Order: sequence, then structure tokens, then C-alpha cells
Amino acid sequence: MAARKRILCVHQGGELYGSDRSFLQAVQAMRTGWPDAQIKVVLAADGPLRVPLQEVSDLVKVRDLCVLRLANPVSTGLKSSIAAPYYLARATADIAHADLTYINTTVIADYMLAARSASSKTVIHAREIPKLKALPIIRGLVRGSGSHVIFNSQATKHSFSLNPTQKTEVIHNGVDAIAGAIPVEPPKVFSVSRPLRVAMLGRVSDWKGQDLLIEAVAQLPRELRDIVSVRIVGSTFRDARGPIDKLEEQIRAAGLSKIILLEPFLDDPAEVYRWADLCVVPSKLPEPFGRVAIEAMAYGRPAIVAAHGGLVEIVEDGESGWHFEPNNSPMLAVALEEALTRPRELARRAAAALLRFENNFSANMMTQKLTSTLKNWIPNLR
Repeated sequence: MAARKRILCVHQGGELYGSDRSFLQAVQAMRTGWPDAQIKVVLAADGPLRVPLQEVSDLVKVRDLCVLRLANPVSTGLKSSIAAPYYLARATADIAHADLTYINTTVIADYMLAARSASSKTVIHAREIPKLKALPIIRGLVRGSGSHVIFNSQATKHSFSLNPTQKTEVIHNGVDAIAGAIPVEPPKVFSVSRPLRVAMLGRVSDWKGQDLLIEAVAQLPRELRDIVSVRIVGSTFRDARGPIDKLEEQIRAAGLSKIILLEPFLDDPAEVYRWADLCVVPSKLPEPFGRVAIEAMAYGRPAIVAAHGGLVEIVEDGESGWHFEPNNSPMLAVALEEALTRPRELARRAAAALLRFENNFSANMMTQKLTSTLKNWIPNLR
């Protein structure tokens, strides 16, 4: 009788934001590809992600990892220097006992360093475009690991510029198809009965662009502002209050309190997508992928996206959504105005968004590509 395959999956957090849901999906894909495997998951923090992971893995452990965080340089520095031998030895032992070690994201320093000891059976899934300050360090860790690398977009791959000898593959994220995704009726614009519903989902941070969306709504003609309803859904890292207070003040100062609502993060955002007519992803820095865009498309909702990073690989400008110049709130306002004043065009792009999702970004397609790539790279998994 053949021994069970041993798969180790490591992740930086425990929430249910985009990268967390993508990690869950990768573990689900591995369970599909190797139904009899022993799958062990290590999380750097506890949270709602642990529960669904327990359904598809044999063991979920939460323990302190050496996660690189610019927001916490003291902790990162200590773990990367004084405590480094402890973290590195523990990670090396874990990797030695696995047939595959799957490291999700490129900020888990201890496992990426330890990967050098067994690079032929280690895979790093790069889901970030590092900021300029961090790029040399993170790129060095990925290169130095010698691991195989999966990128979630061509934009992410381009940012790393890895050595050609390192095996790489681009696999776009996918999500489950949604039954009955197309809206029952087109948006009723210029009507007091139903304003155009606009949603933005994602962590509140200085680069995600919540403030840019508020600026754009404020720049709409007054008659159009009266027929739009906006929900900005998301929370800050560790629930820091400062960024939320700043957005609330911006909304009050613009006189948009009856138009724009700030709402906390939801583990399951399905209700928001079903409520919305379209979604906005106004990221100020390039998104490595842009999972919110494909989630919106799965519900038949087109997206207005900043035209950089992985978002331009997802949304076709003029077909399945709109592009606007990054960091340009007047151009975002122009796209919103077109959606407000051309309901038939909005409905056409909604249908095109759903079709593009079905042809390119389903969970089943991602699962097939991921498992096929892993079997091709790692003989012990065949």
C-alpha cells in the first residue's frame, strides 16, 4: 500500500480577505487533486479562516511565524535576527517531513529561507507586488529559496524578475460560479425608487483607494449624486480606528453622509455583491491580481478598475467593465457618470462580465491548473 502524500500549507494570516480566501481555495484544490493526502496547515494568526480550512485538511495549527510586516518593524527585526535560528530550524523540520510545502504569499521569511533545504519540493505562491522598499528583500528571499513559484498574474511575475532557471507559472485566481448571477432588472437611474448601487470591498488602507472613490462621487453633478448609493465595506489591519475616522470626516466634509456608507468587513460578502449594480476597485498602487473584480463578475456585476497591475488582465475596458487612469478621481467620476446615464450599456457590460468570468476565472479552472502544475513540478505527487 502506497504511503499517503504529505502536503504542508503555510499562510500569513487567519482572516477572510482576498489572499486568505485564495489560500483556502488552493487548499481545497489540493484536497481535490489528492483526496487521500495528509494535509497540514500552519497559520500565523487565528481567525475565521481556520474553520473552513478544518473541513478540507487533517490538521490546522496556529503559531507564531516570521512574517515580514513593514507596519511592525520591531517584531520583524527581532524575528529576522535574534530569533532567526529558532524559526528557521522549526520551518526546516516541517519542510523535511512533507512531500510538498506550499507557501502562500512571499512574506513568510522563515519558510522561504528554509525552502533552500528542499527547493525541489517547495512552491511559493506569489500574490503580492511588493512596495519599492520591500522589493529587494522579498525578491531576494524568493530567488534565494530556489523554489518553484506560482504568480497570480503577469503583473506580479513581471515585478519579481526572477532568474530564468527558476520554474514559474502564472495561474489566475478563480472563484465558484454563482447561480442566477445576472440582475433581474436593469438599474433604474434617474428614479427616486432605486438609485444606482455602487460597492467597494476590501481592506481599508492608504493604497486601496477608498478616499479616491469618495472624491469621485463628490465630483459628480449634483443631479447624479442624488441617484447613486455607495457602500464601502472593509476594516483596517488590527481594526485600527484612525483610517476609518479619516474617511468618515472626508464623507461628512463632502456632504455625502446620506450617499456613502462605511461598513465593517464581512466574512461572507455575497449580500453586498447581490445588492450592487457594479463594483469599484480604485487601487492607488498596482493590484497583484484583484480578486474583488472576479467576485463581482461572478455575480454578473461589471467593475470600474484602476488601469494597472493585475486588474487590466481581468477587466476588459469597454467590454466587461471600465478602466480609469490610476489615482485620477476625475476620470473615475467620468466612468461612474457613464454607468449612471447609460443603463443599457451597464447591462451589456454586466452580461459580458459574467461571460468573461465563466470562460476565464472559475474555481474549477484554477483547481485544474494548480494541481496539474504541482504534479508536473513535483514527481512525488504524481
